[in-house]
Amino acid sequence: MALASAALVWWLDPTLRWTFDAALLWRNALPVFLVMLLIYGLSGRALLALALGGGIARLVFEVNAIKELNLNEPLMPGDLVLWHQVLHNMGFFAHYTGHRLVLLLLALLVAIAVLWAIWRLEGRWRRPHWATRAAWVVLALLVLGTLYRGIGPWREAYADEAMPGFQLWDPIDSVQHVGFMAGLVRMSQEARSTVPQADGSLVHDFAVRHAADLKARMTRQPPAELPDIVVVQSEAFFDPGVLKGIDYGEFVPNFERLAATGITGSLTTPTYGGGTIRTEFETLTGYPMQAFPSVVYPYYGLVSAWMPSVPRRLAALGYSTTLYHPFSGGFWNRRQTMPELGFQHAYYRQSFAGAERAGEYISDRALFDYVLAHLDDTGSGPHYAMVITMENHGPWDFDAGTLANVLNGLPLPRGMSAAGTREMTYYLSHLVNGDQALGDFARRLLARPRWTVLMFYGDHLPALPHAFEDLGFDDGGVNLQEHTRYMLVSNRSLPAQQLDLSSYELPGLLFDTIGLPEDGYLALASAIREAWVQDHYQHGAEYGQVQFNAAELEVHCRHKLDATGRCHEGRAATALGAGN
Repeated sequence: MALASAALVWWLDPTLRWTFDAALLWRNALPVFLVMLLIYGLSGRALLALALGGGIARLVFEVNAIKELNLNEPLMPGDLVLWHQVLHNMGFFAHYTGHRLVLLLLALLVAIAVLWAIWRLEGRWRRPHWATRAAWVVLALLVLGTLYRGIGPWREAYADEAMPGFQLWDPIDSVQHVGFMAGLVRMSQEARSTVPQADGSLVHDFAVRHAADLKARMTRQPPAELPDIVVVQSEAFFDPGVLKGIDYGEFVPNFERLAATGITGSLTTPTYGGGTIRTEFETLTGYPMQAFPSVVYPYYGLVSAWMPSVPRRLAALGYSTTLYHPFSGGFWNRRQTMPELGFQHAYYRQSFAGAERAGEYISDRALFDYVLAHLDDTGSGPHYAMVITMENHGPWDFDAGTLANVLNGLPLPRGMSAAGTREMTYYLSHLVNGDQALGDFARRLLARPRWTVLMFYGDHLPALPHAFEDLGFDDGGVNLQEHTRYMLVSNRSLPAQQLDLSSYELPGLLFDTIGLPEDGYLALASAIREAWVQDHYQHGAEYGQVQFNAAELEVHCRHKLDATGRCHEGRAATALGAGN
């Protein structure tokens, strides 16, 4: 079984095949061997343990390959919280398997037949005594438990020194250096981490140096008339002009026209190809996901009702807060977490029954029409609407069908492969369709007599691996280094400004532009943003550390930071999720 485990991971993992490293090989083979040993102890059948354990390992590698292809991220311990999401949304996740789904189903049928035959065959052979088998079970469980929790010698065996190239904040690069199974063990050991211990003195020193700015932000009076605020998180939106052979604005002319009237720039987001809630969490709280490296999905264990989020701050100013998302409310745990983040009302897929679709999902146009109707029907007070689109959701390697007609007159770049052409045709068809819907939505929204502010941004780049490889980016970078776009416009004049941001900086930009009071972390974050703009060449890294430590500090003490950058009350949380 030990030899079979080593041969299996060597065969399945390209990292181990490219360069033979005995130390990495055993670190990757050990988890597979322990699973086989556990099955052997439970069943007393060696061939069954080899076949079933090997099949489980192959399945895990296949699922990991699907996730890497679509999200550029390996399987991680945090994915376990999604098991019920997968079971309840099999149709949604099946889109990402493509032809692999058929192959996996066929392989499952063959595996069941083979396992049944092995079971019958080995049933005729003598099995070890029950006491011996119990010893194997206890040993396998004990080693598996301590291995994945990093107890005893296992912490050192999978430490940085033992696996050069592993970096917790870059999982995909790490598994390409140390192997998938070894990387998964190490990430599981780190997943036990509590909220990182913040350097409070770093935050306090910054607050002292910028005391006047923080005081002005915290004490400023809101405008006499509060505007309606509409924030649109557009699924997989970016301007393909960053690709070679495509001009900026060629496929998104309405976005470019609107962006030129307000504040716009590139947007750095904490995810690629999927994982929307990572960007969503940043724009709702202002907390950088990078400050919490052990957290993969913030809506599971990190979000808490105490958080002074954007909708919660606006509600305190008299706003009604509403979420619009034409998909399942249970997906990504939104139905539970959105009220905790301060949303008073929410409209999910059931509210859009009969709405027009564009391909698999509710069209952006139908979603925008629904939002406009509700904005006009609600009361006279100020409204905050968070709109999360679905039309251009991946995967993007399907036939665009009749929707491809919107590309008439907009030829694709030359020299793409068949796979790249298919991806770009599907993605651009929905992008152009969504851009047209955005132009109509903005025209009607900003024509309202009430002061209205519209913020629009893309949550992440789409996963178009073949198209990106065929074309390449103008700056020579790779997909993970590229950015989405954002804009902030209003029906009251705004000075046109080019400002590149990270998604966690959008809340501060919104409050600053409108002139709303900021408190605690948000005031600090806005002061950090202004300081970075003025002095990022010499002290940019330092400001980033202040930002991350401020977020960690506020989450650790579960309360707003005060004007000195310290916890207002000493209610320390001992672990992630303590506030749930």
